[in-house]
Amino acid sequence: MRFLVAAGAAFVLSHSAWGQDNDFRQTTDKALAAGGPEAVVRALDRETYRGNLVAALELGLMYHDGRIVPRDPVKARKFLEIAASTNLNRIWYRRGLAEAQYMLAVMLQSGSGGRADPSEAASWFREAAEKGETRSQLALAKMYSNGAGIARDPERAFFWSSVAAASLADAAQKEAEQIRDQSQQLLEPKKLAKVKTLVDGWKPKRS
Repeated sequence: MRFLVAAGAAFVLSHSAWGQDNDFRQTTDKALAAGGPEAVVRALDRETYRGNLVAALELGLMYHDGRIVPRDPVKARKFLEIAASTNLNRIWYRRGLAEAQYMLAVMLQSGSGGRADPSEAASWFREAAEKGETRSQLALAKMYSNGAGIARDPERAFFWSSVAAASLADAAQKEAEQIRDQSQQLLEPKKLAKVKTLVDGWKPKRS
């Protein structure tokens, strides 16, 4: 995580992949030196349309949080969709960024920045969950447990809550464990044994 300072204020570029490309880092450093935060936004916009998913993610988070730029859910959703995409040709991370997929799913679930679409939200939660994004794993477990926007499925609820509980902590872990225990009670012994085997062998997909 990098901290950049401009115009007497510090702001955080939140994604750990940010510093992996020297050309990109130099672009943002030059933008800061030349014009401060506004220049960084312009540089991020240019990088986004060069196919840089990390830049798109940062712009999405900035517009979502109102950081550097005024808060704008519509623009946030637009850039998060770019960063989450698994279909673009000119991208650095071929499967999309899990953090963007999670944030986009949250916005789709709530209807922030556009129409609400729980089914599409579940799809993006699933994409991120398969990469190991624990918040998405818990969100997906809750949707399968409650039947909120997707068909209720105690087997999948047990699976994702078990996977999430292994990595989460504190209140989130307790919530995952509660969903796991509730779902377990709804499963026949043979199905439960099968799902437990899948949980034990689960590994996140590589981006």
